[in-house]
Amino acid sequence: IDTTHAKESAVPVTRPAPSFLFFDLETTGADPAFDRPLQFAAIRTDLAFEPIDKPVVWYARPPTDCLPHPAAVMTTGMLPDAPELEGGDSEATLANRVHRLVSQPNTCVVGFNNLRFDAPMLRFLFWRNLLDPYRHEWADGNSRFDVLEAARAYRLLAPGALAWPTDNDGRPTLRLAELSAANGLTHERAHDALSDVEATIDLARHLHAADPALWERLLAARDKRQVARLLDAADHAPFLHVSSRLPARVASASVFASFGQVDDNRNRRECWDLRFDPLPWLDLDADAWAERRFLKNPPEDAERDWDDLRLPIKSIHLNRVPVVLPLDALERDGVAQRMVIDRERITLHAEHFRTRFAALRERLVGALERTEGDLPPQPVEQALYAGFVPPGDRRLLDDWWARARSLASRVEAIDHARGLMTMRFADDRLAELVEGFVARNLPEALDATARRRWQARLLERLRPGEDGDDESAGGRDFPGLRAEIVRLERDERWSGEQRALLAPYRDWLARREREVVSLARG
Repeated sequence: IDTTHAKESAVPVTRPAPSFLFFDLETTGADPAFDRPLQFAAIRTDLAFEPIDKPVVWYARPPTDCLPHPAAVMTTGMLPDAPELEGGDSEATLANRVHRLVSQPNTCVVGFNNLRFDAPMLRFLFWRNLLDPYRHEWADGNSRFDVLEAARAYRLLAPGALAWPTDNDGRPTLRLAELSAANGLTHERAHDALSDVEATIDLARHLHAADPALWERLLAARDKRQVARLLDAADHAPFLHVSSRLPARVASASVFASFGQVDDNRNRRECWDLRFDPLPWLDLDADAWAERRFLKNPPEDAERDWDDLRLPIKSIHLNRVPVVLPLDALERDGVAQRMVIDRERITLHAEHFRTRFAALRERLVGALERTEGDLPPQPVEQALYAGFVPPGDRRLLDDWWARARSLASRVEAIDHARGLMTMRFADDRLAELVEGFVARNLPEALDATARRRWQARLLERLRPGEDGDDESAGGRDFPGLRAEIVRLERDERWSGEQRALLAPYRDWLARREREVVSLARG
């Protein structure tokens, strides 16, 4: 842990005024559980989108146990041996700096597609580095919000707010670069974290100016209690839901009715899509519902045979700031037409849902019992959702970090890490997680036995020196990435400039492979 930044970004003693913290990440790849942040950028603004702090841009060195994917390199243009990365923070230092920043009270953390990507990426960053992965999202007046989901809602409910671009095939797109170009927004370098932050702020400012009342309605969903009141109405009242999980040809929206809480997850509601009459589904038993739950063909695909259609049920999470609105949103000019919705049929289906609710809910509960089980075994760094850390363990880790932030030298940090290695935890995941944390950030603190275990983990995960082939492409070890380079060199969907990065990336990968072999023998 770099003690240079030990006291940086400390959480203030007095509660500051509410603010937005717009942020973005550039990463080693597209899997929030596996991949790692390489660049973090953020700008804090007031609620009128005016900056109130200087921008921050922080970099991290690629960790030994996670190899950047070549597609990520081609997307960002940032090679793993770029000077800003080689001179960047350790992952623990980056995690500490970011955690302190996003934990400032009264902060609403905002991004573009952050709820599906950047926010989970932060959770796993904090988990790997022994920091609380959730508290910054809800404690001390904090919340989160996604401008991408707001833009999706505006496209349906206030289409005059922006010019809405289409892709090369004429389909609507909400990519940040295309939205910025179509609307003259500030966006100098797509896939540079700070430039993406600036573009997101500009987009949010435009949306708010176009319809301030809609912006405030969307912001209100940061309070999951308000979302619950709408979804858990006693009469199963229908509501409008906008989501990327719904087809763009129906404006990514539909009308739903909620089953309420049906399992142990207090933040999840299973909801019926009222485009579809629930009565025919009562002819199927719970086993058939379970089989239909994961079919690939969405229920919206009306041209498919009914027997092939997926169950028209969608999960809505109260704590993920969903776009849910009362049904009167359909009264806005043109909304029902853009949704291609028959309001009379919706009313009929809602009545069927109400009158047969008990039987429908019984089928759903039976289907869930048949399809939801324990998570498959995962590497401990990816096992965040296997359970909450017990309070006693959480206090031990928080106390350890509180002391770590006050240390003045690396020698003190190494000694402090050795103390961490001797702690006993109630959570079975933490001993291995702690060992990996120390190995990545303060390897000098490992004893000979722990060092051998870490070396064995590297060899097993990265497979240095092993041969690969075309079938290996896609794997995140050395043979898999070598095969992926060959595949990408032939993929003409990438520009020549992007594919030119594969040669220096191959050279870096070869050097890193030799380093891992040397480390494992070490």
